[in-house]
Amino acid sequence: MNLEKAKRVATSCLAMTSCGFLLWVSQNQVNADTIGTSQQAVVEQSNVTTTTKNQVATVTEQQSQPSYNQSDNGNYANLDSANLDTNGRLIVSGWHATNNSQNRPYHYLIAYNPTNHQEISRQNITSNEINRPDVARVHNVYGATNSGFNTSFDLTHQLANLNSIQIISRYTNDQSGNGDAVDYWFAPINIDRNNYGHLDSAKVVNNQLELTGWNTSNLHGDKPYHYIILLDRTTNREVGRALVERGPLRPDVAKVYPHIEYAGDSGFIVDFNLNNINFNHELQALSRFSSVADGNSNYVDYYFTPITNGNYSNQGNLDSFNLSNGKNLVVTGWHATDISTFEPNHFLILFDTTANQQVAVLTNVAAVKRSDVQRVYPNVQNALNSGFNASFDLSRIRLQPNHTYSIVSRFSTSAEGNGGSGQYTDFWSKAVRLDQKASYFDQLKMTSDGLQVTGWLVDDASITRNNPYIIILNNGQEIARQKLSLTQRADVAQTYPTVFNSLNSGFNTLVKFNPAKANDNLQIVLRFTDDPAGNGNYSDQWSQTYMGNAGSFDKITANLTGIYVGGWHASNAVANKPYQWLIFIDNQTGRELYRQEVLDKNRQRNDVAQVYPTIENSANSGYQLGFNTPQQLKGHIVRIIHRYTDDKAGNGNYVDWVSNPVSIGVMRMPIDYRQPSEYVAYPNVRQLGNFWVHVKIGQNRVYLMNGNNVVYTMYCSAGIYRNGVSDTPTGIYYIQNERGNSFYNAGEGEGANYWTSFLNHGEYLFHSVPTDYRGNYILGEAAKLGISTGSHGCVRLSVPDAYWFMHNVPTGTRVVIEN
Repeated sequence: MNLEKAKRVATSCLAMTSCGFLLWVSQNQVNADTIGTSQQAVVEQSNVTTTTKNQVATVTEQQSQPSYNQSDNGNYANLDSANLDTNGRLIVSGWHATNNSQNRPYHYLIAYNPTNHQEISRQNITSNEINRPDVARVHNVYGATNSGFNTSFDLTHQLANLNSIQIISRYTNDQSGNGDAVDYWFAPINIDRNNYGHLDSAKVVNNQLELTGWNTSNLHGDKPYHYIILLDRTTNREVGRALVERGPLRPDVAKVYPHIEYAGDSGFIVDFNLNNINFNHELQALSRFSSVADGNSNYVDYYFTPITNGNYSNQGNLDSFNLSNGKNLVVTGWHATDISTFEPNHFLILFDTTANQQVAVLTNVAAVKRSDVQRVYPNVQNALNSGFNASFDLSRIRLQPNHTYSIVSRFSTSAEGNGGSGQYTDFWSKAVRLDQKASYFDQLKMTSDGLQVTGWLVDDASITRNNPYIIILNNGQEIARQKLSLTQRADVAQTYPTVFNSLNSGFNTLVKFNPAKANDNLQIVLRFTDDPAGNGNYSDQWSQTYMGNAGSFDKITANLTGIYVGGWHASNAVANKPYQWLIFIDNQTGRELYRQEVLDKNRQRNDVAQVYPTIENSANSGYQLGFNTPQQLKGHIVRIIHRYTDDKAGNGNYVDWVSNPVSIGVMRMPIDYRQPSEYVAYPNVRQLGNFWVHVKIGQNRVYLMNGNNVVYTMYCSAGIYRNGVSDTPTGIYYIQNERGNSFYNAGEGEGANYWTSFLNHGEYLFHSVPTDYRGNYILGEAAKLGISTGSHGCVRLSVPDAYWFMHNVPTGTRVVIEN
């Protein structure tokens, strides 16, 4: 076989990983001219059988003539593979063939340190040569058929000081491997001197910091002492070290790093006392192999990724604080913090911030998944499992009204007590003050036996005052009380979850008393007290004031020919008062002018019952009366009294309701927009001591007042109603400087005469009935005067009334406008 063919057959290859360490070596060096000149070639490996050199010699002797090319002076060899194993052995295999091996019967392999040029070890492989017919087919030289080798060198504890190893194959006539020899020097084999490691876990177990991981390197071979050292990078000091006596086996590491001595024994599990550790600092662990027992000199270190970064997120929220069932305090929320990795014990603490003391603690709080929290805090380690839902037993806790309470979520290294004996991280919720109270009456109804009341009441004071009462007052004086039996109201509990025992807040009871005792200003007191009799230390909720006597003159028509009065009068004092009367008294003197019994009475008024449920007869409080105007009433301004009485003649024991002043025969009838509203003269304003203007939109009247007395009444037509609200603004206003003889508003398509401003300086006015663009009065609008509303917000008057108003009502006069 020629040299070029041999080059195509034989090659060498040194395979390296991307990290630079040796996985395997396969070399084949071929020298066709002189020893030391090599050419790489690939040799296809075949099955090898082991044959000794003596066996080859025997075969040669049987041949009558040599079967090899005696003129071939080449020195051929290849290192098929060279592997380091985890026990520190270098395993090499290959072949070496040359005619110069004739008369040199001893075959040695020598491990050589090319750095210091010293032999490391040698192996006599003469009796262990391997049959290599593949080599013989390529190189027809002496002994090629049995030129193979496969052996190992024990480099235990030597790899730490080796950068590379060179294998020498030697044929010699010296049994010791020296003497007359022919050598083949294979390319150097690099030793992986990198340092590899990983911190698998860092967690707190039994109140100690447990670190697990591995560290391996050929540099460790002569350094038998293995330490794991914990550093506080925030304070730049060592806070602990642990000697690794015997780590766990790590076949996974050996599989990845088979060329590292003792890689399978590279694991460690060590514990550190927490006394010197602050998890809020930056902590880092390192693995150290040292040749001295104290680990402080001649060492090789590997720094792991920092355990903590000293910059922890600590976020939380109390979603609910529920006292509604009165038996348990149920709290829900979340607490997300990176440091929970090292503080695995979760506590919830109920803390009284008013008394500055812990009230209760829950241990081993189960984690609840919170994907919503994880979406907001994706980089916080426990965000997904940051939720909690826990319950405090109130039978073991004495809560105090008016105190504030916080929920403290605590992650701690300690599992004892409340976790305060270890290192811990707290989240304090916003404090909840137990001072809430609320109540509502779903239904009130006065009956002949008393007041039927349905509703609910809640009060944090009921924590220590557990006797609920309802008390009825009339003009501030108690007339009845009753203890309540509370029932469940889930709707109230849902609305007031933070109020103690809000679930058990409902009531439906009849408070018995004579309704006649509640004929004035009725109030209801809802009370929680520590006294079974309803007194003692109590917390009250007061209702609004309810009238026990109320009424309205819905319609009064009074002129020189006839009088009609219709309305309602409700009173809790109507029992035993079957008679109803209308009594007319002079508004100036208070002298009675006329009376007449009401026969059309007790008319149904459900509208009144809805507004005045605390008045017994409100549902049947209507009445009406019409009659010819008697002579003694004509030309008078009167007040009308509606009276319930037990006297057929209208006296005796009675209850009254009085109207506002009413003009009888004073107001012009029929209404004429061209005339003054009354037959009598306008008042002299300068002679009135307390003059003001009172507008009642719904009555279509403007009253000129002197104190509480009506001195003149004007027909009017104010702003139309839209959804029950007039376009004329209600409230208190004052006559402004702006006034004039006429105006026209093209946008509204109408104008008016004799205007006086009371709001927005010319926007809202008193003026005459409207005119068209020619100045003519619009009769359809004039017909509404005194009858109905119709304006865009101004107050319309008759033409003479508007003229008098413009010239006589002073600037600054108070104007009160009511519906």
